[in-house]
Amino acid sequence: MTVPPELELILEGFERNARVTRALLATLDMDVLGYDDGVGGFSVGQHLADIVSFRRDWLSRVSPQHAEAIPDATATDSPTWLGVASIAELQAAFDAGDAAMRDAVLDAVSDGRQFQGAYESHPAHILVHCIVHDSHHRGQIAALLRQSGRSAEEREALEDASWPIWRR
Repeated sequence: MTVPPELELILEGFERNARVTRALLATLDMDVLGYDDGVGGFSVGQHLADIVSFRRDWLSRVSPQHAEAIPDATATDSPTWLGVASIAELQAAFDAGDAAMRDAVLDAVSDGRQFQGAYESHPAHILVHCIVHDSHHRGQIAALLRQSGRSAEEREALEDASWPIWRR
């Protein structure tokens, strides 16, 4: 399908959002997923679980056929809420979720239909919501990584890998 001009910028922003998450995941290992603030807030893994499940959860409401293409990377019985064995597996779930979100929006626009019950003004608003949602949780993760004792150099390396994605 040819991407309508009014969607090009939103889709580009959505792709950049995915690259920022990819940069974050590239700095993590499974050991850090359990780190939390010690006062009842989400752990790093719980933030990531909330981000990755957003795609499947919202698509199951507005475009169930697209949600079915997303592997469920969550596990409610896990302390981190994640049911993955590696960061690579988590990244694959993000990639599948992003592809399904993009496809759902493009299919809705191509068919000339809105999502019913949410994002009714334009299907692309689900992508904007996803970007904002992901950014919130990535900020929380950054704060937790700082609290966990990550060195200034490690934190700066993540910033150096993330911020230029938005400036290009």
